[in-house]
Amino acid sequence: VWLRGSPGTGKTAISMSIASALKAQGTLAASFFWDKNQVGTGLDSIELFPSTLAHQLACFDREFMMSLVRCLRQQDLQLPQYLSLEKQMKALVIEPMRNLMEILPSGKDRLVIVLDGLDEC
Repeated sequence: VWLRGSPGTGKTAISMSIASALKAQGTLAASFFWDKNQVGTGLDSIELFPSTLAHQLACFDREFMMSLVRCLRQQDLQLPQYLSLEKQMKALVIEPMRNLMEILPSGKDRLVIVLDGLDEC
């Protein structure tokens, strides 16, 4: 679902409310809320996004965590923090998730990731 609108119309409030409800249901796998006003917290930059998302997904789902560990153990993989953001996303989120495609839930039991502030990063 993509929620869009003009600045100040409540998109973040709605996203936070949805994330809170999903967490209570046990279906919120991860969330990230960019905030340019939180300088120095990691929320004002996209730099920590891949590792934060991977960490939350690994804490939420043991299968993802094991897939992430297998991907990180690849001989030819550099330390993720030295990779470009695109390569970090591939190494820390996309590849581990791709390895789980056969066992991921489908239908109404899908896990959810909530992202907010994409226009700010």
